[in-house]
Amino acid sequence: MITELQASKSCYFYKQSAPLTAKAVNQLFRAVRQGQITPSNNHFCYVRQPHGDALWSAVCFQFDRKPAFLADTTKVFEKVSGYLLIVEYSDHIAVFKSQLDLTPAFVKAHLLRINAQDIDTGITTESSVFGRVRLRHMTTSRLALRGKTLEGENLLNNVGLTSSSRFAPLGYSFRHDGEHFSTTPRTGRISQRSDRSGHEHLVDFATAIIDQITANAGADSSAFLSTFARPLELSQLSALPTQFAVDTALLQESIFDDASVRLVKPNGAGYRELGRVEVEAIIQDLTHVLTVEQAGGKALLKHPVTGDEVGGIALNKTRIALRSLDVPSILDVSVESTQYVLGTDENRLPLRRFIDQNDAFIVLFDQPQYAYIDGSVYQDDSLTSGGATFLGYLFASEELAHVTGEKGTFSAAHTKFDDTSTFGAILGPIAAEDDVIVCDDLNEEWADFIGFRTDPASPRITFYHAKHGALSLGASPFHISVSQALKNLGNLALPEPKMAAKFGVWDRCYNNDRQRTRIQRVCRGTMAAVQAAVTQCRSAPHTMKRVAIVTSSLSKAAVAAEFDRMNVGGRVDPYFVQLYWLLSSYFAACAEVGAFGCVICQE
Repeated sequence: MITELQASKSCYFYKQSAPLTAKAVNQLFRAVRQGQITPSNNHFCYVRQPHGDALWSAVCFQFDRKPAFLADTTKVFEKVSGYLLIVEYSDHIAVFKSQLDLTPAFVKAHLLRINAQDIDTGITTESSVFGRVRLRHMTTSRLALRGKTLEGENLLNNVGLTSSSRFAPLGYSFRHDGEHFSTTPRTGRISQRSDRSGHEHLVDFATAIIDQITANAGADSSAFLSTFARPLELSQLSALPTQFAVDTALLQESIFDDASVRLVKPNGAGYRELGRVEVEAIIQDLTHVLTVEQAGGKALLKHPVTGDEVGGIALNKTRIALRSLDVPSILDVSVESTQYVLGTDENRLPLRRFIDQNDAFIVLFDQPQYAYIDGSVYQDDSLTSGGATFLGYLFASEELAHVTGEKGTFSAAHTKFDDTSTFGAILGPIAAEDDVIVCDDLNEEWADFIGFRTDPASPRITFYHAKHGALSLGASPFHISVSQALKNLGNLALPEPKMAAKFGVWDRCYNNDRQRTRIQRVCRGTMAAVQAAVTQCRSAPHTMKRVAIVTSSLSKAAVAAEFDRMNVGGRVDPYFVQLYWLLSSYFAACAEVGAFGCVICQE
């Protein structure tokens, strides 16, 4: 019956960690059958059959499964047919499958993941034309855009190079020599668009791909892929980890969107499935960005607020492993596949092990060009230019050297903000190009100040977020400002339904801490001019949107010095790494909504 097999050219590729034997394959096929409900006799079963220089093994049978759309207590079953086709060739394994999967024991004993760099260089060339790419931002921030998907006829002509380096490609589709391919490097899946094929053609496809991967090992990535963060071997990394975060987006996708897994807890002699509210509470507990500290040769995970040890990671030769994660809400929580009736999945995993096995976490390092995402280390090559791109988002203002407070003092006699405050500096030289400015501080604020440039040739709207503090290269002074800036990006469009309330607030004097003042919230222009500026900037398609964090707590020269130290091989201050990632997330998030994010700071 193997001659009746017709399947697509889509399979998963691995390196062999130990040679396969007929005994190992037979044990695998028996274990796969035992994991199903009332399996039928095999429709076909072959073990290590030769085809050219390759060996192939295959099994196919029917089994019962409870429909996913019916309760676990249902007596209704559906008949499902599944197959596995395993190809052994040149120290690699290729797996074609449908409805059946390899057992964790088999994977652990015989298979190694192929790193993303080998997948990239093995199957793409300079002539490859990319039509789709799925990206993950290299950040642990919950406020920044985590991922996006781009599609086009030829993405090399459509993707902006400046922001691309902050994203790692997790999957992509491309054309090469008239053929269409797609891949997800994290899983080793590679597919070719084609008619369904018989088993011998599938074996030929697998061996051809393996030949490409082995022949092109160490080659450069294609021009398109090189615009993104590039993958590299963990063994090539000398940086130390500083931050760890669970990829909660991947968990939510698996549980809620794909419905491929469920969370369960022990319930007497069995298990109960956790409801949505319980799952969301667990995910909320996992959103903390944990600090990584080195102690006694171990990498410990510390809670960012309490400083308590809550787990540990291990940097192995090929991957980073999550050794422990002591979050109380997950200690008795396990993950089951929804393919099985509740409580019957013998391969059920504790949630911590599921996070580890699926590489559902992100690690950042004390050298900010690196990030560990989806089980691979990625390097942002834009930093090799001395941080020129990053520094381009920082603008120095000598006025901020004289600032002594954020808002200044207030009295009934005040008609303007103190010149020695950050508020005063904004209304002075910093916002000199804005001919209309309003103070939006307090209440349901969008920003501390909103400035409008009404030049018809180059209209511009700017949200100013003011801060003051001692000079520092740490991220702490920026967290609140970045959070406020990101949550208000949508308001850069000046949504018309909200403007009536805003006009009412702006047409008053400014009061702070129960102190009434004579400071007009319309700081430059008139109320009529404000309304006209809002209409103009909202309707003009060429309006530039800008978000500016104005702070006295950062020096552009000090940031440049950190990049200089990094470029000569010096170790960078880990607090600066946190600042770099936080601000990079802010700049990228602004770019995603068509705005320019920047920081105005001391010289």
